[in-house]
Amino acid sequence: MALTVRMKAARRAIALVFPAVLLCFLFASAAVAQDDSPDVAEKPAERPEADSDADLPEVFFKAAPEGLADLREMERHVRSLVKSLTECTVGVQIGAAQGSGVIISEDGYILTAAHVSGRPGRPAEVILHDGTRVSATTLGRDRTLDAGLMKIDGDRSDWPHVEMAEQDTIDNGDWCLTTGHPGGYQEGRAPVFRMGRVIFASARVLQTDCELVGGDSGGPVFDMAGRVIGINSRIGEETEMNFHVPIAAFRGSWDRLAASESFRSHSGALLGVTGQPHEKGFEITRVYEDEPAAEAGVQVGDILVTFDARKVAGIDQLRELVGRQPPGKEVQLELIRDGEVVEITVKLGIRWD
Repeated sequence: MALTVRMKAARRAIALVFPAVLLCFLFASAAVAQDDSPDVAEKPAERPEADSDADLPEVFFKAAPEGLADLREMERHVRSLVKSLTECTVGVQIGAAQGSGVIISEDGYILTAAHVSGRPGRPAEVILHDGTRVSATTLGRDRTLDAGLMKIDGDRSDWPHVEMAEQDTIDNGDWCLTTGHPGGYQEGRAPVFRMGRVIFASARVLQTDCELVGGDSGGPVFDMAGRVIGINSRIGEETEMNFHVPIAAFRGSWDRLAASESFRSHSGALLGVTGQPHEKGFEITRVYEDEPAAEAGVQVGDILVTFDARKVAGIDQLRELVGRQPPGKEVQLELIRDGEVVEITVKLGIRWD
């Protein structure tokens, strides 16, 4: 809790120091691409490799900035990144739908969200940082993790681009930047940058406290070395509940994405309950028969206080907490039953679509 407070205080202080970098938020909704049956595009590409870690200022390794000098050092470093990151961040338009993306190779491969790119083989338009519009084609998508890949058409091999980070370089508490074109690309408006920190990182989900607004989907999340660590996916009800596609989703499935596959194995872990908010947590109103919660002894009327030591307040939050876990993992539930605290161990199942 203390770390969260320091993080929020640091972000407020940083916003005062460099308002030119942390631009005003533009609240607008953007359409998302329509879902159709998959086609297969032509050939896969080699997966881009990440550069070694950059030499970062010491302030980024502290729990929080310790004074004005630290804040100014952060400002200088972020300003040094913004120009190159802006050049690699693009707007994406597919029919009437708009979103964002980021170029990650010199031959024009673009990471975005699967719900932005839609099915493979669709014609798309990419809007570069200077307003130039170029044609592109959607490639593969991981519909489980919301990872989508596109490529700019043609043989040009000098596109401005950024590197993809390695998953094992991302730690909880790391500073990060996210950007995109909220509401769709607007002429004369640069991508909107916001700063925050990593709350949770795994191979299945990246959670940050960077502000997201409608239309940011598909935009990149960068580490302080200027490498892509994730792609904007879902906006939570609270600042700390914003979710991104982790870079591992692209690295681990690069060949399938580049080969224009549309795939989904399963949708993650399953608990097997539903319910409603309660002043003390989350009230269980239904326990599904033969599912993990039922087999572990969870009952209708139980108040779920914590899942895996994290407080639960609503169904959306519970879904996210369950979704972070791999199927088969054993987790602890803290429940209130008839006024008494009860702890139950549940072995999560697989949620099939």
